[in-house]
Amino acid sequence: MFKKEITTECKRCGTCCKKGGPALHDEDKQIIDQGSIPLASLYTIRKGELARNNVTGGLIVLPIEIIKIKSRPDESVCMYYHDKDASCEIYDKRPFECRAMECWNSDKIAALYDQNRLTRARLLEKVDWLIDLVNIHESECDLDKVQALVNDREAGDAGAASALTEMINYDFHLRSVVTEKGNISSDMLDFVFGRPLSEIFSRQFKVKIEKSKSD
Repeated sequence: MFKKEITTECKRCGTCCKKGGPALHDEDKQIIDQGSIPLASLYTIRKGELARNNVTGGLIVLPIEIIKIKSRPDESVCMYYHDKDASCEIYDKRPFECRAMECWNSDKIAALYDQNRLTRARLLEKVDWLIDLVNIHESECDLDKVQALVNDREAGDAGAASALTEMINYDFHLRSVVTEKGNISSDMLDFVFGRPLSEIFSRQFKVKIEKSKSD
């Protein structure tokens, strides 16, 4: 009879890293402030977006925003994971969730998963003008408002469709202005404002709105 091997330590298989970058917590603020993980390596999943719960595995509408490390382009693998030697580029400065991860015992990560989420407000607390823009964007592009407009559109309200188009245009132009006049790298936009509203419309609300030629 074969005995089942019981894992009690990391085997460097990369399974957790291949599921995407970790979400960040207050405990990670110091390594962000020190520049060990630049803001351009992060993205925000906004309140009201659909996201996968890494503990339960199901999709949920987020009650609060989550900041995560980006994955590789068109992949679900954390951007800091190296396939060749199954290593982590930032291992010595890895985030709280990565340090707490024990694939042989999910209780630890489950207990902290929803606790002390790091926010844009905390990471940008010394950049008042950018926080102001984040708050304005959240108000103008509120996803609860989007859902209400989508419902109205499906009920035949032509004005709702126009409002959705205006919202997408606002999101697009604000991103352009911030990069052109605010000296903010385009790589940071997914952190500052979350993913483009047009992508969220298509993925979450199944709404495709064509931009006009003048936009």
